[in-house]
Amino acid sequence: MNHLQLTDVQSTNLHLLQAIRLGIERDRVSTCCKFALDAELADYLRTQSLDQLMSFVANVGQTSLFPPREDLLALLTAPAPLAAPLAAVRLPKALAAHVRR
Repeated sequence: MNHLQLTDVQSTNLHLLQAIRLGIERDRVSTCCKFALDAELADYLRTQSLDQLMSFVANVGQTSLFPPREDLLALLTAPAPLAAPLAAVRLPKALAAHVRR
């Protein structure tokens, strides 16, 4: 399967998985914090090749692996200079749960 055959959802899943894998290689701790990953998941993603990720994404199909933030509409409609501070103050639900552990 190549990128031209992917649906929008599959393409999004693949791009985010690739970004996470690259982030883990560059700065594991920061990437784990940004994406609320535990060590086991980070280790596993680091070992996956592009072909393995593409195969996984193709088999998952139209299921989105990355839901948007609950406050995405508020961030999008806020004045542009306020988007970053608002995003920092209100952590995504998955990240907030991860931080509380």
